[in-house]
Amino acid sequence: MIEYFINGASKLNISLSETVIKRELEFLDEMLRWNQKVNLTAITDRAEAIEKHLLDSLMLLDHLGPAEKILDMGSGGGFPGIPLAIADPEIKIISVDSVGKKVNFQKHVKRKLNLRNLTIQQSRVEVLSQTDPQQKKYDVVLSRAFSSLNTFIEYAYPLLMPDGKIIAMKGPEGGVELQDIKMLQNNDCFEEPEILNYALPYSQAERVLIVLKNRC
Repeated sequence: MIEYFINGASKLNISLSETVIKRELEFLDEMLRWNQKVNLTAITDRAEAIEKHLLDSLMLLDHLGPAEKILDMGSGGGFPGIPLAIADPEIKIISVDSVGKKVNFQKHVKRKLNLRNLTIQQSRVEVLSQTDPQQKKYDVVLSRAFSSLNTFIEYAYPLLMPDGKIIAMKGPEGGVELQDIKMLQNNDCFEEPEILNYALPYSQAERVLIVLKNRC
């Protein structure tokens, strides 16, 4: 499966050391093991999980910029936050989800892999955006298809640093959603959205990355 990972990563222009790849696979295997008793993902095939969970998450590496503090909002089983934390120990990932069993799994992975750059928090994101003492302290706020794009931007913006960015990982519907975002129409702080369309290397499933930079 290492070769499967390497070949898929190469097609997406993702370059990682063999040590990091082994740690990514260790995390994935632990998730699939837990998934037999705790519902973390609908994907149970290891190859499919490598492509649709690990490789898809790692597509973000080239879009984080010089970020030091990244909020993964509605992270579920830890995607994309944990693969990013494994790949780059210099960034600080704060992973937030409201479901206790998923938070417990992430805490287990943090201990097992000794991920000192990963913080896990159990909270509802709508509460977080109103009460987090770290408001306007995150360089990047990101999510992977946890809600509508409109809702995500609404919750993410209060947490974003000046000159920070919001990154939404979406399916092929992402571009259509973007056309109806009222907050973008009424907020002069966002630059023109950056949109990256790509396909996963094996299934050719379509994905869209939407990057919104805050200039205020």
